[in-house]
Amino acid sequence: MRKNLRVAFHTLGCKVNQFDTAGLAEKFRERGFEVVSPGEQADIYVVNTCTVTKTAEQKARQLIRKIKREDPGAVLAVTGCYAQTNPESVKALPGVDLVTGVAGRENLPELVEEYLASGLPLAQVLPEEQAEMGFYRPVFTDKTRAFLKIEDGCDSYCSYCKIPFARGPVRSLPPPMVLAELRRFFDLGFKEVVLVGIHLGHYGRDRGWNLAGLLRMIVQEMAEAFRGGSFRLRLGSLEPVDITAEFMEVFFKAGFLCPHLHIPLQSGSRSVLARMNRPYTPEEYARLLADLRRHLPDLAVSTDLMVGFPGESEEEFQETLDFLEKQEFSRVHVFPFSPREGTRAAEMPGHLPRRVIEERKKAALAVAGRVAAGYRQGLLGKTEEVLVEEETAPGCWEGLSGRYLRVRLEGSFTGGTFVPVRIINADREPLLGRPLEKEEEKS
Repeated sequence: MRKNLRVAFHTLGCKVNQFDTAGLAEKFRERGFEVVSPGEQADIYVVNTCTVTKTAEQKARQLIRKIKREDPGAVLAVTGCYAQTNPESVKALPGVDLVTGVAGRENLPELVEEYLASGLPLAQVLPEEQAEMGFYRPVFTDKTRAFLKIEDGCDSYCSYCKIPFARGPVRSLPPPMVLAELRRFFDLGFKEVVLVGIHLGHYGRDRGWNLAGLLRMIVQEMAEAFRGGSFRLRLGSLEPVDITAEFMEVFFKAGFLCPHLHIPLQSGSRSVLARMNRPYTPEEYARLLADLRRHLPDLAVSTDLMVGFPGESEEEFQETLDFLEKQEFSRVHVFPFSPREGTRAAEMPGHLPRRVIEERKKAALAVAGRVAAGYRQGLLGKTEEVLVEEETAPGCWEGLSGRYLRVRLEGSFTGGTFVPVRIINADREPLLGRPLEKEEEKS
């Protein structure tokens, strides 16, 4: 193999994809490649794609064409969810030399070497129902926060979603491997690790285990690491039905878990949720938030919301806006419905005009902005633990609070440290925080 070839990665989509890219990059390093940043010129470009929306696929195609236009002599490899579900479409794009999907893509460095030796285009897309979850040990360049994928796959089959077809069934990282990776990140000096998965709340279903049990084991096995508040865990997205009484018991008692949960809502209309094949009602979702906030009143809950689902009437959309107004979400991600080939929603009657969907997106964003502003104002004068990350200007630092809100601090700090601050301005993000003096911390 030719040594010291430069590889650049471009990642589209979710945090799981970001983790997979970091893992692939490390595998390339192990085989003698030099990994460079996405903006640098390279000999090989790897595009890790997403298929969650039509827009995501369009962005992948645009990126592939741009790379090949700017560097026609480079090798272009395409992987990820779009490549898994539409390999023929990806392979047909001009300039694509190698295609591999989600399943088996840990072998991508070897496939690139094979292509370099033969010069013949390759397409190796395995069935997504692989028996084991691919395992990576990424090295993150950001030394404050790391991601750890503990689960892959989904078998919920929401009517609008292609992800089960791309990622296959639920597969989980064994608890001993999870603990080993957490210890590795701790020893490397990371201060926060985010546990992520495609359906994180189904962690362990394939192994007779569950997420609450894993968290309980982490509490028992890593008590020393968490002592003194020098290390924290954050959970990725959790479905409403996965937040059980057992989970809440562990979540409330474990002092190392960030007071933030991302719980997708998708719609505030009972009838729309039923058509989406979402297994809860708005009333059940509201009761869940009430239960959580009885124990943690300032818990930050962010969510996802889809507008313009097939058949969504004005009344159903208004139900969603009314529901939003009543909840105290810290952040709301609003997405327009995007028909995905092969899903039930794509075949449903009543698809709305693009103009109507965009109008509803704009209206939902306005409500979401007011709701998030109200949550931020509730933090005014309160104390937040901020993980200081970077100096954005001389004497001005930014970091992330446990509630997943960016906070700006003025003064002299060290990156990768926890600083208790009092929130003095919450009009917008980043919030403005004033570091507490030692006497204030004690009081």
